[in-house]
Amino acid sequence: MGTIEQVGVAETVQVGPDLVTMGGGRLVIDAKHAMPDWQVREFSPMPIYFRDKKYLLRQKLAGEKPYAVRYILGPWPKGTPQGNRTFNYDAEAVAQREGALRDGHVDDAGRAFLIFLYPCLGLLWSNTKEKLRRFGFDPRGTTGISIFLVFGLVLLELVFAKMLIFKTLKSGEVAIGGMLRAFTGKDYLSVGPFDISMMWLDIILFLLLIGDVLIRYSQHLKEEEPFWGFLEWLLPRKRSKKAAPPKIEPIRLEKPPRVEPTEALPPIKMSK
Repeated sequence: MGTIEQVGVAETVQVGPDLVTMGGGRLVIDAKHAMPDWQVREFSPMPIYFRDKKYLLRQKLAGEKPYAVRYILGPWPKGTPQGNRTFNYDAEAVAQREGALRDGHVDDAGRAFLIFLYPCLGLLWSNTKEKLRRFGFDPRGTTGISIFLVFGLVLLELVFAKMLIFKTLKSGEVAIGGMLRAFTGKDYLSVGPFDISMMWLDIILFLLLIGDVLIRYSQHLKEEEPFWGFLEWLLPRKRSKKAAPPKIEPIRLEKPPRVEPTEALPPIKMSK
């Protein structure tokens, strides 16, 4: 750990969670977290302003707990060429740094949780998938994975339908159905006073699955936005009205003003 020589009385100021010590013409910042883009440069250093004074970053050291980094700054030498960026160190800059760190932690935690659901994220509707961009999930990529997932469900529906048909052939009564009938083990679904045949529910599910694959896959190939989620294409959408092209007015050429004829000049006589 580097030592700092102090001349005269040192003044300490709390800037958010950071501790700033001023004395001996130097500025020492014990930062709770590292300041982004602060680097010690020999050529084209970037000035740092604190309380309307211009400083040069001379050292960057490991901080003592609870601080992560210690910055040692000195007065800006006259005539030193500076880089193309400047930094202001104040309470607002520290608050922005802490806010960015909190958002980063939230994004990391959200990404770690959602990564296990990655194959299913493309089933979400387009507005929700756009909000997942902050976690690093591309809507087009997740949509492509979800299309293959739905296609797998189509194949699974056909497999269960085939198994059910071959199973019931032995009894002499052919039963038609799919996943829903196989999982429930019932021929009818009771909804209040109505009994709905599981066969029709399986047929509707199969048509929806195959339709979703065809429609969303064709849109996926065209790279059209928004990238629809599962069955999102069923909802009617308002077509955006195209802005009318600007009306181009014809260019009118103005006639030059008419010049009234002046009195005719007498002819010039040439002398012999």
